[in-house]
Amino acid sequence: MRLEIGYNHDFEVREETYLTATGPSFTVLYLSDLHLTSWSGPTIHQLEQTIARLNPRILLLGGDYVDCAKGLRHFARLLEFLADRELVFAVAGNHDVFFGVERLRQLAERNKLVWLTDTAAHITLDGYQVRISADPTKLTEDVDFSILCLHKPINITKLRSLPDLAFAGHLHGSQFVFWQSAKGLFPGRLFYRWNILKTTVGRCLYLISKGLGDTLPIRYNCKKDVVFVTVKRLI
Repeated sequence: MRLEIGYNHDFEVREETYLTATGPSFTVLYLSDLHLTSWSGPTIHQLEQTIARLNPRILLLGGDYVDCAKGLRHFARLLEFLADRELVFAVAGNHDVFFGVERLRQLAERNKLVWLTDTAAHITLDGYQVRISADPTKLTEDVDFSILCLHKPINITKLRSLPDLAFAGHLHGSQFVFWQSAKGLFPGRLFYRWNILKTTVGRCLYLISKGLGDTLPIRYNCKKDVVFVTVKRLI
């Protein structure tokens, strides 16, 4: 058990493997809920090192980037670091509405990131068609592999068409974890159905990040994280 107070504690890399019979082999990294402030420099430095080490082919940013104006410079630094990467996609979080989604979107796009809204991005990986979407209502099965990038978790079981991979954040693991089971992280799981680490629905692997930062910077037994998935094509 560990109590963490403050903005710059270590985070873990949660690693998962997804086996596909129809899509390409690649890696994808999802990070979310940075909640950057003026004190967030060390977190950004560690995040840059982690991204460089993992070198994901696809990088997904899941929202809630900046908590105050002084945190914007750290977000800008991260975006500049990512500018040379080809496949970086971002969605807005609920906190981003207060700071200004359009302002953050323009900053991201100046650094060559793709800001996802209601239009999916279509890319080709090793000859396979891959869709990356932020809109769960517009998923279709006409591609080789589909990724859903969210900020706030949704009820994945209600979707008419499932992605292969789905990512969300927002809940921060509820910040205090007194016990954990296959059903989720408690006591947060008592209030939020999707306060879990992962679940599988059909072919969809649904992964929920505990995030990289908090507006109220205190956690108990709830280590911050990013989620790294290795997708392997079955031979």
